[in-house]
Order: sequence, then C-alpha cells, then structure tokens
Amino acid sequence: MIRKLTLLAGFGAGYVLGAKAGTERYDQIAGTFREIAGLPAVQDVTSTLADTAGQLGDKAKTAVTEKVAAVGDKVTGADDVVDLSGSKPSTGKTRTGARTAAAPMPGAGSGATAPDA
Repeated sequence: MIRKLTLLAGFGAGYVLGAKAGTERYDQIAGTFREIAGLPAVQDVTSTLADTAGQLGDKAKTAVTEKVAAVGDKVTGADDVVDLSGSKPSTGKTRTGARTAAAPMPGAGSGATAPDA
C-alpha cells in the first residue's frame, strides 16, 4: 500500500512540475529533439541500429523455429499427439486436446489429476 501511495505521490509531483513548465518548455525540448534527430550522423546511427535489430530479429526467429521443429521431431506415439483433422481414429482425448479428469497432468505426481471441467 505504501508503494502505491509513493508512486501516486511521485506521479502527482511530476504532473504538477510538468504543468508549471508549460507548453513553452515542451516546445523547446521537442524542437531540440527534432534538431538532433535531423543530424545526418544521428540518422546514420539510427539506420544502422534498425538494420542490426532486423538482422537479430531474423536470427532469433530462425533459432526459435529450429528449436520448435526439433522438439516437434522428438514427439512420438499416438498418445502424445492429438489429431484435430479427424482422419485418424480417436485416442480418447477431446478434439481440443484437453485431458480427462482421470489423466495425470504432465509433470505432476502419480496421484495428481486434471481438475473437473
């Protein structure tokens, strides 16, 4: 509760001080920001960072896709996979893949069961 009050007091103080500074100070800060952002050196750095971030994102996507595919390859047996297309015989599980109350939860102890729906 004290943390919430402290946060609220800090927000209130920041709002009051910001309001006292007024729009003139805001316009001054925004103008300086636009001036700095317009410099060729800053634009070059921004472009380089955007390209690097895109490459890192592509690498991360590839790594995650490979890991997911590797985990998918390890899954074997009809008891582990639920076919939602309906082309294979039913394994006793619902089409949503939900487990029945008698089926133990993955990683649970031998006496644990799924909650009743």
